[in-house]
Amino acid sequence: MISHYDDLLSPKSWLITRRGWAFDRLNHRETIFALGNGYIASRGILEELPKGSIPGTFFAGIYDITGAQVTELVNAPNPFNFKIIVDGEKVDVMAMDVSDHVRVLDMKQGFLVRGSRFTNRHRHRFDYQSIRFTSQNNRHVAVMQIYFTSLDADYEITLESEIDTSITNRGLITEGKKKHFHIYEVTKKGSINYLCVKTLEKEYLLGYASYLKIKKGKTSWSPHHRTYKILLKKGETCQITKYFSFFTSKDVSSRMIKSRCLSTIRKAIGDGFDILRQRHSAAWLKKWKACNIEIEGDAPLEKGLRFNVYHMLIAVNKDVKDVSIGAKSVTGEGYRGHIFWDTEIFLLPFYIYTQPVIAKNLLMYRYNRLNQARSNAALRGYKGAMFPWESADSGKEETPSWYKDENGEIKRVTTGDFEHHITSDVAYAVYYYFIMTQDFEFMLKQGLEILFETARFWESRMVWNKKKDRLEIRHVTGPDEYHDDVHNNAFTNLMARWNLQTAYKVFRIFNKAFPEELDKITGKIKLTKKETDGWRKKIPKVYIPYSKKENVLEEFEGYFRKKRLRVVRYDKHNFPIPPRNILDLEKTQFSKQPDVIMVLYLLGNKFDIKFKKSNFEFYEKRTLHGSSLSPSLFAVAASEIGETEKAYRFLTTSINLDLKDIYRNTHEGIHAANLGGSWQAVINGFAGVRAKEEYLLINPHLPLKWKKIQFCIKWCNYSLAIKVYKNKVDISFPSGKKGDFIPIKVYRIVEKVYANKKNIFYKQEG
Repeated sequence: MISHYDDLLSPKSWLITRRGWAFDRLNHRETIFALGNGYIASRGILEELPKGSIPGTFFAGIYDITGAQVTELVNAPNPFNFKIIVDGEKVDVMAMDVSDHVRVLDMKQGFLVRGSRFTNRHRHRFDYQSIRFTSQNNRHVAVMQIYFTSLDADYEITLESEIDTSITNRGLITEGKKKHFHIYEVTKKGSINYLCVKTLEKEYLLGYASYLKIKKGKTSWSPHHRTYKILLKKGETCQITKYFSFFTSKDVSSRMIKSRCLSTIRKAIGDGFDILRQRHSAAWLKKWKACNIEIEGDAPLEKGLRFNVYHMLIAVNKDVKDVSIGAKSVTGEGYRGHIFWDTEIFLLPFYIYTQPVIAKNLLMYRYNRLNQARSNAALRGYKGAMFPWESADSGKEETPSWYKDENGEIKRVTTGDFEHHITSDVAYAVYYYFIMTQDFEFMLKQGLEILFETARFWESRMVWNKKKDRLEIRHVTGPDEYHDDVHNNAFTNLMARWNLQTAYKVFRIFNKAFPEELDKITGKIKLTKKETDGWRKKIPKVYIPYSKKENVLEEFEGYFRKKRLRVVRYDKHNFPIPPRNILDLEKTQFSKQPDVIMVLYLLGNKFDIKFKKSNFEFYEKRTLHGSSLSPSLFAVAASEIGETEKAYRFLTTSINLDLKDIYRNTHEGIHAANLGGSWQAVINGFAGVRAKEEYLLINPHLPLKWKKIQFCIKWCNYSLAIKVYKNKVDISFPSGKKGDFIPIKVYRIVEKVYANKKNIFYKQEG
C-alpha cells in the first residue's frame, strides 16, 4: 500500500497506523496525525479535503479577535491542499470507492505517510501514495510528495495545487464561522507562487511560497499554473513534489517576509526532497535521544507514551520565543488556542527534565506579560500580579463570558472570575524550574520578580476573619469546576500559602547570596523587607480546611455538607458511572477532577504517605474524571502510596486517552495537559523521580509487567541516563571533571553518583 515509502519508515514500535477508511473517525485521525515543528503545525488532513474535514494550520503566537468573543488562535490558509481529477471525478475518499486505505504516523521521524486504492465509475483503479512533513531542521520549510498511478487504463489527469484561503475558524454556534485574514498579496516568480495574507485586527502578515515539481519517467518539470493536465498511460506513475516556505511578521519585518520566503524555498528546491527528508529525520533523532523512554515488558504502553511525547515535541521550538502552549496544543481550535494552567503544571515538567531551554522560553512568555498581570490585579482591586485563567497573546483575561450547552441554552462562564489559582501555578512553575536547573540568572532577571509580585497578589487577595482569627480566600473556584464560587478551596489556599512561604524564603536566600542584585529588583518593584516580614507573619494564619475525623483535607469550606454520594460502578476505561438522575452536581460531593489530590502531589514534601493515602481513598470514590487531566494525576498519586496496580489502570487510561478517543472529543484537538500528565505518571510516579531542593530523589514503584524502564533527564546542568529495574537503579552521567559526583537520594538513602561510570544501587529488603 505504501511501497514507495516502506524503506523510509521506522520500526513498528514507532508507528501509529490506522487502516481502512471510516468517515466517523476522519476528524479524530486529523488530530492524532498532526504534524508540527513549534513554528507551524497542521492537522493530519487528507490532501483532497473530503467533505466533513476540519483543516487546521496554526502559526505559533498568531492570534486575532475579529468576529469572536475573545482573542483566538488563527486558523491560517492550508498549504497541504491538493486535488487530482480523473475524467471529471475527484480522487477523493468520499467521491470514489476506496478498496484499501492506510495512514501511518512515523513518530521517530515526524512523517505522515498514506496509501489509498481508488476505483472510479468505470471500475478502473488508481494507486495513491503520499508523504509529508514540516521540517524539524528548518522550521520555515515543509514538503509534500505524492505518487499517483493509473492501474487499468490511460487517462488524462488534472492536478490542482493551491494554498486554500477559504479557511475559517469554526467558532461557537452563535458566532458562526470567522474569517481572521484577508489576501494581502498574490504573485509569481517563475514557477514559484507567493501568497501573503493579513490578519484583520492584529495585522500580522503570513507569507507562503510554494513550488510544484512533477516527474514522469526520467522527465521532470515545474508547471507555471496552479491547474495542470498530464497524460498517464496504463501502469504509469507520476511523482508530484510540493515545497513550501513560511514566514510571519511576528518573526521578521513585514518588508522582508516575501524575500525570506522566496530565498528559503529556492534553497529547499536546490536541496531536493531526499536531502530535506534526511536532515529532518536527523533533527528528530536528536530530539528523541533526549526524550525517548523505553519500557521493557510493555510494548503497547511504550508506544502510547511515545505518541504523547511526540505531541509535546511538535508543540514548541527552542528558537521560537514569546509563545506558549494552548490546552489543545497545536492540533485544533478547542479552547480557542488559549493557554491555561495546563502548561505550567502539566506540560512544563517534561520540558524542564528534557529540554530546559524550552522550559525557560515558556516561563518567559509569562514574564513578558507580567505588566499586564499587574494591570489585571489592579483592575480587580488587588496588589501585585494576577495571571489570567485563559491567556492568548496580550496576557489579558481571555475567558469567554458565555457558551451554549448541548441543549442550546446560553450559560455563563465563571472560571475567569474565580479560578485564581493560576497565579500560584505560574509561581510554582518558576520555582520548580529553578530547583531543577539552578538557573540563577533567570531568577535574578525574571523569576524573583514573578514570585514577589504573585505573593503580593495573594496577600491582598486574603481577607481577615477576625471572629475566627484566620486569613481566608473567598469567592474562588478550585480545579474541581463542578463547585464554583466557593470559600477557602484547599488547593487554592495551600498554593497561596506556599507562594507566600517561597517568596519569603527566596528573598532571604538571595538577600544573603546576591544582595546588590536583589536590591535592584526590590527597588524596581518597591519591595521592602518589612513587606516580606509581613508575609512571614501571615503564613500560619492562612486557613486550610481539614477534617480530623476523616483525616482528609476538606476540598472547600462546606464541602462535607454536600450530598454524600459515592462512585460504585466503573466503565471499561475505569471511569466512574455516576448514579442516575443527578441534575445538579454542585449539590453533591462529586468532583470533576483531582483537586485535593493535586495539591498533595505538588506540595508532596509537606505531607506524609499516611495522610496522602487517606485523602486518595476518600476522593477517589468522589471523582468523576470529568477532565482529561484527571486520570494521569490519579496514576501518580496511586503509585506514590503503593497502589501500583490501580496506578497502572489509571496510567493506561491516560496513555490511550487520545489514541482511543476515550473522551469522544479528540476531534477538537489533543488533550495537552494529559500529554504531560502521562509523562509525569511514568517518570515521577512509577520511576519515582522527584526533585527536592538539595538533591534528586529516585524511589521507583514499577508495575508488575515492567522489567525495566530507561530514560534521560537533565538535573542542574547534568545529563543523567537512568535505568530502573525491579530491584536496582543504574545511573550514569558524563563530565569532564575527574571525580565529579552529585548526591542523589536512591531508595531513601543519599548516595554519591560519580561521573563517567555506572552507579548501581540495590533496593534493600524491608
